[in-house]
Amino acid sequence: MDPSEDSSLPTKLEFSDAFRSAFHEFFGDEKELQYELYDIKSEGSGPKARWATFTIRNPLGGRSLAFRFDPDSGSFYAMLKVQVIPGEEDWSLDSFFLRKGFTSMNSNDVKKNAGEWMFHSLARHYLGTIFRFCPRILEPDYKLEP
Repeated sequence: MDPSEDSSLPTKLEFSDAFRSAFHEFFGDEKELQYELYDIKSEGSGPKARWATFTIRNPLGGRSLAFRFDPDSGSFYAMLKVQVIPGEEDWSLDSFFLRKGFTSMNSNDVKKNAGEWMFHSLARHYLGTIFRFCPRILEPDYKLEP
């Protein structure tokens, strides 16, 4: 398939660019923090085949932030993934932020108010909240419990 025929490519590119640019705006260079930034542009069939995913990972801390958008349904998920023995725990950032009182908005509220800059608005909401209230969330000594 010719890349120009795939309508999901600009969406995926805009999604990862928005999160990468917001990360640099708030946190600076990922290499100085020893974090990894990467995006997944999955192709194929299945329930998550067309999702755009952007991940910020602290390989030394065993934690990562995963932001996912499904262009078909408009679904968005923001998760903190924590490696534990055995396996991994997933924490919804919306639930975590609301419980801690960091914000009263969730991703649906942000999307409603975003207009044409939806991905930038989502990225600034999540990374801005992290920067302001819990900048060490990817560090292993940051406590997630209340």
